[in-house]
Amino acid sequence: MSEIVCLQIDAFTDRPFTGNPAAVCLLEESRDADWMQAVAAEMNLSETAFVVPGSGSFGLRWFTPTVEVDLCGHATLASAHALWTEGVVATEDPIVFETKSGLLTCIRGDERIELDFPALPVERIEPPRELVEALGITPSFVGASRLDH
Repeated sequence: MSEIVCLQIDAFTDRPFTGNPAAVCLLEESRDADWMQAVAAEMNLSETAFVVPGSGSFGLRWFTPTVEVDLCGHATLASAHALWTEGVVATEDPIVFETKSGLLTCIRGDERIELDFPALPVERIEPPRELVEALGITPSFVGASRLDH
């Protein structure tokens, strides 16, 4: 069995112990979902990202301690940061991730990482009556995407 690099990275900050933490596991080859779920439960962070090298891109999957999720922003940023700082990808090169939500590209700027997220179609839905009553307003639009269902 090969060595697995797992890092804890705080997204949205340049200082330790602030920001939004995510675990990032840099794998040499894909592992099964049960194994990744067990690792995520052990890491016990809101999300654990699993990165696998591919041909010109990287596979990326995200797990909470209890379930796989289709998209996670801060763990994607953390994954890109890990690939650049661990020397897997040159800092001037963009990173393309293949995910369940489609292709995501990260570009490193001077002091930031730019991430393009997919634009998901939104459909109009009826707002929950209790929410409208609690807010005391009449919403002009309430929508949901496939990630909300």
